[in-house]
Amino acid sequence: MQILPELPQRYRNAFGDIRYGRYVIVGFFTEEEGPRPWDEPLGVSTPQLSFQAVFNHAAATRKGRARKPGGALACFAGGAVADDLFELSDEEIVARFAEDLISVYPQLEGKLGIVRRHRRVVPFWAPGRRASLPTLRHPLGPLHLAGDYQLDMPSLADAATSGENAAKAVLASLRN
Repeated sequence: MQILPELPQRYRNAFGDIRYGRYVIVGFFTEEEGPRPWDEPLGVSTPQLSFQAVFNHAAATRKGRARKPGGALACFAGGAVADDLFELSDEEIVARFAEDLISVYPQLEGKLGIVRRHRRVVPFWAPGRRASLPTLRHPLGPLHLAGDYQLDMPSLADAATSGENAAKAVLASLRN
């Protein structure tokens, strides 16, 4: 709304209906060679640890191919758990997450962690508020909006897809 100060009120209201969850994410880059227990699962739920889930974003690349050395795992803590972690230093967060991750995968001892603090990550709507979403899917003249809120499952992939869709719509309008 700072970029578009003349944005119509119905668009302002629709953007106002979106809330964003809070996350603390620690990425652990690994240096191992050969197969590891974390190669197969895409995600592991860890509700009793300092983070709620660990994701192996490289899992899809591990199937049916020779395994390249190294990898990356991302540990996520969201909501109230993230709020508590925001009070800690990056070093304290990495130490907690590393200790808990090593309790799940002891082979990770001594790996590097990088902290990312995100106070606004995954969009969500209060009950009844998602009804305003079609407004944001409707072009505003030549302007086509794009974002993680545009498609059915808010994610980085949906954000990219909605950006591609918006670009295609703009190109199509220029040809007409």
